Amino acid sequence: MLPNKKLAFFVLLVLALCSVVVPAYAQDAVTLRVWQFQDVAFNSGMQALADAYMAENPNVTINLEAFAYDAYIQTLQTAMPAGTEADIIQLFGTWVCGYATGGRLAPVPSDVMTLTDAQEVFYAAPVDGYTCPNEAGEPTLYGLPQEFNIEYGAVLVNTDIAAEVGVELPEPLVGWETWDAFIADAEKMVQGDSSFMTRAGYHFTNGDAISFTFFSLIAQQGGEFFNEETGVYSFNTPEARAALELMVSMVQEHNLVNPELFNDDTNFSGAAFATGQAAIILTGPWIVPSEVLPAAPDFADNMEYILIPSLGDEPTFKADSGWGLTVSVNSPAQEQAWDFIKFAATQPENALAFNIASGTLPALRSLVEDAETRAAFVEPQPWVEPFLEIFPYGEFIGHLPDRDLLFYEIALPHISNALLGVETIDDALTAIESEANGGA
Repeated sequence: MLPNKKLAFFVLLVLALCSVVVPAYAQDAVTLRVWQFQDVAFNSGMQALADAYMAENPNVTINLEAFAYDAYIQTLQTAMPAGTEADIIQLFGTWVCGYATGGRLAPVPSDVMTLTDAQEVFYAAPVDGYTCPNEAGEPTLYGLPQEFNIEYGAVLVNTDIAAEVGVELPEPLVGWETWDAFIADAEKMVQGDSSFMTRAGYHFTNGDAISFTFFSLIAQQGGEFFNEETGVYSFNTPEARAALELMVSMVQEHNLVNPELFNDDTNFSGAAFATGQAAIILTGPWIVPSEVLPAAPDFADNMEYILIPSLGDEPTFKADSGWGLTVSVNSPAQEQAWDFIKFAATQPENALAFNIASGTLPALRSLVEDAETRAAFVEPQPWVEPFLEIFPYGEFIGHLPDRDLLFYEIALPHISNALLGVETIDDALTAIESEANGGA
């Protein structure tokens, strides 16, 4: 038997050790459900984040649930009003305010990140989508972005075709100085004529490409097309007219693409590029790992993104706010949910790993502005580098009442008609403005 003094000391020592060790393992077990859309690369990146977080927090279990894109939208629309959604919800930034103003999302706690800090940490285009007015009308942060969604600013070029027709391409990070120079190079790459075009010189006639071209060209001239305070659209403007005139000239004067043969349904840009039916395409860099390389694995050495000209002094462009993470107002584990989101979206090594795994571009400024992390991001996917040059010029597309309605049911058909000469430029602009504002 131990002497009394030694026994007392031993008891005190055990109690002291317990006071240090026990809390780390005595925390209540927490299970977090995470909803995300179904995509192999995205899901793999998110699973890696969940595994790393659970390794650091053994009391937490993270269950990931993925839904096919269309089914995901339907699930959100039915589950959110019913309050049966997951704790953490992966949302496209452009959707966020629709759910936040409906009282379905929890604001980001200030000890996780303030709005001011978020605006310094993330690029403007991604974080602005997660910034919505609260009930008092004050700008409030409702989630953290994980990617910079970009569809404009650089074009993907088939360098073999360029060489075959004698085009000397500009440096990717510099690009063409003028639209005239760009058009002259693209014209040389066309095969066929407007009625029987076997290869487009410049394929920009998918729905997203048309809309982002139009809206970005307006912004480059200092124009605005939507007033968020009044909810009014303005397209009958000098800036919109100049934008559409340039787009129309590429089709009608320079024969760079036939919109009837190259569109969302026929010869989609990624597929057309992979088969050599389009020499230059306007599509975000996601197209390379998702469509181009799977169809043409050897293409990696025969393509490059190159910056395109601007209609203004700066290469301003409009962008959607990309995918990120939000927390349900109904979650019983909000504190843990926000801790995981902070871990995933703000710690550079974790954000970088997700961006590389998912094939997305960084929303986090440090990943681009720090030379070491930028190099780590670019090394496995060198085609993305020109986009990183123009990130500071990205502007959020805006909190549009119905983004898809404007893009695909209003702007797309009228701009396509103008490109084909079915509508005049003035008629197209008048119709877009009228319909966007609720007119017939």
